Amino acid sequence: MNLELVLLWFVTLLPIVISPGPANILYAASGSAFGVRGTVPFWLGTNITSVFQTLAVGFGLNYLITRFPGILDAIRYVGIAFLLYLAYKFFRLSTSYKEALTPLSFKDGVIVEALNAKYLLIPMIMFSQFYRPELDGHGQIVFLTLALVSLTLTTSMIWIVGGKTLAMLVSKRGNQQMQGLLFGSLLTITALWLFVSG
Repeated sequence: MNLELVLLWFVTLLPIVISPGPANILYAASGSAFGVRGTVPFWLGTNITSVFQTLAVGFGLNYLITRFPGILDAIRYVGIAFLLYLAYKFFRLSTSYKEALTPLSFKDGVIVEALNAKYLLIPMIMFSQFYRPELDGHGQIVFLTLALVSLTLTTSMIWIVGGKTLAMLVSKRGNQQMQGLLFGSLLTITALWLFVSG
């Protein structure tokens, strides 16, 4: 990957990965109530599960592209359209914050991540925009998976460490609007750039 592609990957995925969602709000709530140490089992459960989800999406996409090469353009345009849809959602951002009452376990993390529809969309977006079947398919899938897991490990720890302060910050209406405008704009610009550079 060249530097331009790495930056585009980062700008595309960071807003989606770090934005409030089920797991991130639970990280913040658990981090504020039980600290980093008490939240680590949940954090490991969600992130280990996300590795398997990302690999499944990547290898599934690789299978489709190998069998039906023409599908890559369709997947790419659907991915761009979905980025624009997410940008629209960010522009209309609204989040509620609810604090967990008990520490979340590794098992809770696996369940939350397995049912986290928001996360499943992230590798779909990543592979639809950054996977190049003409290159080493399996190595590329593993590389992109490790890069995404590195990003999610880091951003989820930010939510845990930030805890209640961070969750309260993004739950305030004015801050939601600023965050929505920023992330929505980044995703719109990214989607348009991906469309034009196609």
